[in-house]
Amino acid sequence: MNLPWRLCVYACKGAHREDAMRLEHWIYTIPLRLRSLFRRHRVERELDEELQYHLQGKTEEFLAQGMAAEDARRAALRAMGGLELRKEQCRDARGVHFFDTLLQDVRFGLRVLRKSPGFTAAAVLTLALGIGANAAIFGLVDSAFLRGLPFREPERLVHIWTIEADGEVHTPTPMQYQAFRKDSKSFEQIAAAGWAEYFYGSDGLAAQDAVVMLSYDCWHNRFHADSSVVGEQIVLNHRLVTVIGVLPQSLGPYFEELEIFAPLVLDSYAKQGNVRAGKMRVQIIARLKPGVTLGQARSEADVIGGQFRNPGAPADRSNRFVVEDFGEMFRNPGPTVQNAQRGLWMTAVASGVVLLIACANVAGLLLARGVKRHREVAVRTALGCTRRRMMRQLLTESALLFLSGGAIAVVMTRWCEEIITKVASGMVPGAYLHVDTRVLVVSLAVSLLTALAFGMIPAFEATRVNLNENLKEAAPRAGGGLHPRRLRNALVGGQVALGMVLMVGFGLLLRSFLHVESSRLGYDPRNVLTATIRLPFTRYTAPSDRARLMREAAERMRLMPGVESLGLTDSLPMEGAASDRLKIETPLPNAKPVEDRLYFVSASPEYFSTLKIAMRAGRAFRDSDGQKSSLVAIVNEAFVKQFFPGTNPIGYHVAFADPPTTWREIVGVVSDFRQRNPEEDLRPLAYFPVAQTAPPRWSMAIRVRSSSDMGPAAARISDWLRPVDPELYWELGSMQAQIANSESMTLRRPMITLLASFGGVALILVVVGVFGVASYSVAERTREIGIRTALGAGRLKIAGLVLLESLAVTSAGLLVGTFGAFAVTRFLPTEGIGWSGSGIFLYGISRTDSLTYGLAAALLACVVLAASWVPARRAMRVDPMVALRDE
Repeated sequence: MNLPWRLCVYACKGAHREDAMRLEHWIYTIPLRLRSLFRRHRVERELDEELQYHLQGKTEEFLAQGMAAEDARRAALRAMGGLELRKEQCRDARGVHFFDTLLQDVRFGLRVLRKSPGFTAAAVLTLALGIGANAAIFGLVDSAFLRGLPFREPERLVHIWTIEADGEVHTPTPMQYQAFRKDSKSFEQIAAAGWAEYFYGSDGLAAQDAVVMLSYDCWHNRFHADSSVVGEQIVLNHRLVTVIGVLPQSLGPYFEELEIFAPLVLDSYAKQGNVRAGKMRVQIIARLKPGVTLGQARSEADVIGGQFRNPGAPADRSNRFVVEDFGEMFRNPGPTVQNAQRGLWMTAVASGVVLLIACANVAGLLLARGVKRHREVAVRTALGCTRRRMMRQLLTESALLFLSGGAIAVVMTRWCEEIITKVASGMVPGAYLHVDTRVLVVSLAVSLLTALAFGMIPAFEATRVNLNENLKEAAPRAGGGLHPRRLRNALVGGQVALGMVLMVGFGLLLRSFLHVESSRLGYDPRNVLTATIRLPFTRYTAPSDRARLMREAAERMRLMPGVESLGLTDSLPMEGAASDRLKIETPLPNAKPVEDRLYFVSASPEYFSTLKIAMRAGRAFRDSDGQKSSLVAIVNEAFVKQFFPGTNPIGYHVAFADPPTTWREIVGVVSDFRQRNPEEDLRPLAYFPVAQTAPPRWSMAIRVRSSSDMGPAAARISDWLRPVDPELYWELGSMQAQIANSESMTLRRPMITLLASFGGVALILVVVGVFGVASYSVAERTREIGIRTALGAGRLKIAGLVLLESLAVTSAGLLVGTFGAFAVTRFLPTEGIGWSGSGIFLYGISRTDSLTYGLAAALLACVVLAASWVPARRAMRVDPMVALRDE
């Protein structure tokens, strides 16, 4: 009965002894392996001493049997199987043989690369360009898309919005923010942020809000990344404020163009903040309490919103609060940001093409170089080296090249951080490049993977040797055969094909950019300066006061020397326009007014003439069209085509749809011109007299008499306007700067810059690749060229032999690249996204534009022929006597 129990005990004891022995084994072997790696010479000396000890013992045994000393030593060596064999077995038992051979491969590879400095430098720099481009783009993509929110527990952060009576989503008011702070039980923390040109009000609040924090871009650009600025005082809004910190760069995508952050003091903010949708507003960010769900917070927000709701308004159009996950806004951005992100992905694809060209370039050079190493491979094979071992050695050499290129690429990327960040931030707000651990790991991974992928082909080809042929005396100068040459030509053709795809894409986008720059605007921006003002919320509150300020500023500017004319508007061209639902009388009898959401702009009587915009019908605004006169409007041609086809709109009326309905008589029709972007689709627009709307923000378009007056006039504007109100700040610019800084141009310009850089790098890589392969080909065919020359071939015919081979490979690459470009350019958008945002699309050009394809092909063909000319000249100089004698 007790036997099973005893067996179980013994089995457990046996298992315990086995585990203990395994543990003792690892306790012994791990330190031994570490010592074998890092103290190799000492371990080898100890191994030699131990084997000599055993050899001496064995020798003494044979001496005791009566053998002579020499015979006894030989017998002992035979009994032990040889010292070197025992050493190899001991090394294998340590488990570090792989690292020993790897170290040998690395040392041998370094010696081989050091013997060919020209090849090594060309290959490493080529790879540095390709890997560096990808490291830079990965850094940008990582900061824009891949990184998580840089906040603690971001899943608990929420935005709070409000839906008001107009049905639109707005940021809440300070009063609503205070209500949440007072009544909410679901939030651990509630914070608000406001927007202002000036953050500060009366001096009595200096002790509360006289400190600021700087954004990373502001600190870097305006203060030159000077760390000593923290604790220093700067002048802001004519007051001294203390800088208490700098925000990290990772917050850039979430605050975009904001530069300075100050404590939100609601009394001060109420005097200096910006008005949005007719009210002073703040952005509310809150953190949920642990365990509180988003649904519970929304239910509580509905209860809090009840105290602001108008009992007489419908429930779905009254003041309601929307609680939204903080990251939702960044996961689903607006159409402009989506198009910018698409543009960044396009540059990422372009950088991948550059990497492929660089890798194909180096693979071609390794193939050509491998032909010269056939005899070396044959000798090592004859001595017993396996093909697998040789391929491992050649892959190690490739890995050294790619890792060296990757290291230089990281250094180059680090040096170019500021430049690349400045270029890319114009396309994707907040995107930045910072070489950190993630970029280093990706660069290392790209280097190793490309070394394995593109080093395998040369290694496999170089180890395909015929011992009999390659061990002959003439083998070092024999041709490598047709197969290696075809592989090299295929890689060169691949480079040309990839270059064709990249150049066509760049060419289409460049020509689109040039079309946008030269597009018909509908107005004349030359010699026009601009001055924009945003009135403080607590001053000029009455429309009559704002109208008086506009009139006084305009009258004073007209007196400034050099000014030809002047117009006022609440939205300059390239700034877009406000929109609302309007009612339009239709020419159909007994028909109800048409209601539609339309864009509208306020303008002064001389605004259209200042910009040289033609009136098509009716009259322009008059000085008498003020607040006490009847309400009037002017519409553009697109408005007439949509709502009054074939009818004169003069005398009809428009009005805002929201009550009370106040009709405005249409008194004129103005020609269409671009209001948002240079390449926008023309939309129906209505214009109202600026004296009747009296907006809180407005601009002056100031036309000077000649371009020579632009500089002096721009320098005098601020001083000339100061007597109107010394406390007002005027933002100065020019109409041509408005166009250059338009949303569309701002999106297109960085992408064109990046693609131009990649295109230039691709051309350099093609030149290096073609030159290297052509040079190796000429060296490989020296005997053939010598024979041809001896048989009477002329120098031009010899040069043509080299050039025609390059041209044939180029033609094949261009053909493949053309079809590839047709396939890739199908992903380029050809239509804009309207006034809902700006995008990067082909404008004024088709995806199959023959001129672009022809220019790209001609450029690549010229580059290839130029790169082949030097090897061709070298072939022309081959002396047949010398070539044949060397053979």
